[in-house]
Amino acid sequence: MFGDYAFYNANPILQWLWKHGWEEPVGPLGPVVKQFGPHPEPWASGPSPEPWRIAVPQLVQAVQARELAAKLEGHAGEALVKSSGAAIDSILDDWCGTPPRRWPWPWPGPPPWVWEIASQLTLIANTVEAGTLREGLLEVAGRAIQQSSAPQ
Repeated sequence: MFGDYAFYNANPILQWLWKHGWEEPVGPLGPVVKQFGPHPEPWASGPSPEPWRIAVPQLVQAVQARELAAKLEGHAGEALVKSSGAAIDSILDDWCGTPPRRWPWPWPGPPPWVWEIASQLTLIANTVEAGTLREGLLEVAGRAIQQSSAPQ
């Protein structure tokens, strides 16, 4: 156990003390703290137990696509606007729609992830300059809450 830590292996005094019956140190170099810096690491992206988190980037990308398509002229622009609108509707139906949902919520009322999705979209919208993208993100956040609280 003592030799597993790299900072103990590099220190011959600590190795000698451990071999002669001394207890391992407790504190900043003790076995409890294996790394320096905040723990858990807020910037580390690992597995997340909240599957709804995939909806936020999907909605942001769909709103971006809708805003870009709105600037195109002709039939292609109209088709892309309809396609991105359909993608937004589909994502909102999967996560925020009224029952039956793709991700069921067995209790009455909207599922708690609706509020998380709306707050994440609002947070992203408030980090973007004022314009059509910000308005589109806020509109989708409002639609998520409105759609989840519709009468069932």
